[in-house]
Amino acid sequence: MSLREALKVAGQAVRANLLPGLLLQALMAVFLFLYFLHDGTRVFLGHVADFKQEYGYGFAFFSYVVSAALLPEILRIVFFQQGRLNRTNLWNFFTGAPVWGCMGILVDFFYRCQAEWFGTGNDWKTIVAKVAVDQFLFSPFIGNPLLVGFFALRDAGFRLAKLRGSFVAKVFTVQVAGRCIWIPGVSLVYFMPSALQFPIAVLIQCFWVLIFTVINKPRLAA
Repeated sequence: MSLREALKVAGQAVRANLLPGLLLQALMAVFLFLYFLHDGTRVFLGHVADFKQEYGYGFAFFSYVVSAALLPEILRIVFFQQGRLNRTNLWNFFTGAPVWGCMGILVDFFYRCQAEWFGTGNDWKTIVAKVAVDQFLFSPFIGNPLLVGFFALRDAGFRLAKLRGSFVAKVFTVQVAGRCIWIPGVSLVYFMPSALQFPIAVLIQCFWVLIFTVINKPRLAA
């Protein structure tokens, strides 16, 4: 798959999820506006940070289950299925929830490693270093291959003999699509205090899962 083809498929996924994506981006903008200008919001987020510190990886697991498995299915039902729940939504949730939950633990662990490697400052050098490791090492070589591999296997009914398409091409396509979401997204994440980085990432994650799902439809495979 060429770069042009990857960009075309990524663009299809973005356009297909534009409306729910704009909603989520607007909510995130309001959230950040309140964080910087509203004392009550900062107090509330302080409680969220304390809650995360108390429950650790359990918080990470269930946050990703909600943001990456449950909420995207709700948005699909509302925006694409005229409010009608079907078996595919249930299948997607119950097969995807454990995987996304484990991915949440992995991402939380990675953020902790980043804090150990580069510190917890939000100066531009620290942010650039963290974004580079995130987007050019962790994402293309660990995060995306694990997710693409699992969901390709799920689409094949968990039968290896029925796998179709190029795994490398799918990972590349997902990575291209992710650039427009996650480079500005993780820049914002790493700008925030360490205790709030994971909750902010969860907000961005929901929109990304919608794009990821469209990219990994069998009809879009290389």
